[in-house]
Amino acid sequence: MIRKFLFFSTLALLTLAQFFGLQRCATPSPPNGGPVDSVGPVLVLEESTPNFQTNFRPDRIELTFDEWVELDPQQEILISPPIELEGDNRPTLRRRTLLIPLEGVTLRDSVTYVVNIGGAIKDLNEGNPTENLRFVFATGPVLDTASVTGTVVDAFTGEPLDEIAVTLYSDLADTAVFTQNPTYFAQTDAAGTYTISNVRPGRYRVVALQRNPAARSYYADYTGVFPPLAVGFLDSLITVTDGENALEALRLSPVPISPRIVEADLEEYGVIKLTLNQAAGGVDLSASRTYRRNNFGDTLLLFYRQPGPDTLLVGRRGIEADTLIVTGEEASVDDALPLALINRTKGKVNPGEGIRLVFNRPVDSLDTARVRLYRDTLPAPVAFSYSIDSLYPAEVRLRASWSGAVPFRLEVLPGAVSDWYGIQNRDSIVADLNVDSGELYGDLVIYFTNLNPTIDYIVRLIDGNDQVVLGSRRYIDEQFEYVAEYKSLRPATYRMELIYDSNGNERYDVGDLRFGLQPETVQRFEIEPLRANWTVEKTIDL
Repeated sequence: MIRKFLFFSTLALLTLAQFFGLQRCATPSPPNGGPVDSVGPVLVLEESTPNFQTNFRPDRIELTFDEWVELDPQQEILISPPIELEGDNRPTLRRRTLLIPLEGVTLRDSVTYVVNIGGAIKDLNEGNPTENLRFVFATGPVLDTASVTGTVVDAFTGEPLDEIAVTLYSDLADTAVFTQNPTYFAQTDAAGTYTISNVRPGRYRVVALQRNPAARSYYADYTGVFPPLAVGFLDSLITVTDGENALEALRLSPVPISPRIVEADLEEYGVIKLTLNQAAGGVDLSASRTYRRNNFGDTLLLFYRQPGPDTLLVGRRGIEADTLIVTGEEASVDDALPLALINRTKGKVNPGEGIRLVFNRPVDSLDTARVRLYRDTLPAPVAFSYSIDSLYPAEVRLRASWSGAVPFRLEVLPGAVSDWYGIQNRDSIVADLNVDSGELYGDLVIYFTNLNPTIDYIVRLIDGNDQVVLGSRRYIDEQFEYVAEYKSLRPATYRMELIYDSNGNERYDVGDLRFGLQPETVQRFEIEPLRANWTVEKTIDL
């Protein structure tokens, strides 16, 4: 009995060992020890559908690799000209083989197709991807060999853009780019570069798209459910010849949204508040009356001196999109809110900027007899001057002969500030401030030469955080030369931004493929670092 028990026990253990051994063989796993695998899967040519075939209309493509593989969910297998790999045509894996079913797909006649696999396949153990893997075939007797190369950049920042679809259209009809998939396309890499391979020589229209992630099409479907997010294009058709064809950079800009007035608030006397469906700064306004305009995010503030009937039209580049009728009787001066301070300089005062006071409405005047500025503990007030900002008249600047880093006390008595409607401040404004020494700041002088007097320009100073320096905006119109001076800047590295305001609306405008409008040109110029108590001069010759 004991011998039988030992025999059957041993047999059971051997069976279990064999079972688990088979399980381990059926499930791929990395080997123990040895160098780490750093090479991606390699195609086994003799077990795969032959590449670079002509007169070829496959029902499916099989690509077998030298190791077990998996699909990278972050990558996409793309075919040019576009074929939707959905449903029964979705790529699948069978052990070491990638299957791309094409049964039922209509292939164009005499066209070279490129299956861009790129790095969508990776090995199962280390996750090493394939590199620039492509499968090419032609439905006609010839494989096209020309290529088109170039870069795609953000039209405003100039930075290269990744994962942008660059498309070529052999159908030169104006409507083709809006209604049908392109003849060829490729996607940009992290450096913003692209190569469209196996292109037939001929004439093409070029369009670049940042596609909506949910979109299935590769054309500028503005009226569809998933329109493109950004578009760029070349003004002229290109002629592709044999070999490599390098193109100028494509400048991509967001697809403009038709402006709409979401909400209109006319209840406060002196100002019309329009909430828009987008940033107010990019929207044009047309009106018969004169307003002082200010943009705050998606809110457009229109200050007026006297109420009256008007028709407000909002749009972009002269194309009107929405309308608001104003009777001029929506609010009375009796309904106006008290004139109040909403912001001011806090902490240390930059001697070049002075003391900044911001009110809730445009300021008309300041009664200097009701304003006192004291230095330290001295009883006699200090002489000062004031100015009202021409772009934002709700802001007042007080300047004095600051001497050294000493404390100051500001007292603004009731009735000192009057707004456009004769309303005065009711409350006193008292502020204790410390003024920095002027030696802690520097000056910057920019000389612009060879300007085109038929073009208007917007210039702005950009700091090290890519933010526009407050108060640095200048507008240049009909001039050959211009000098921009910036006093009392904090020591830092700055850049000068120059916007070509081609339509003269004093704002930057994106492009619009539908109307053949390119985004306005933006240039940025490096400036040597600014040091304390120093003046930097730079000439920008255009």
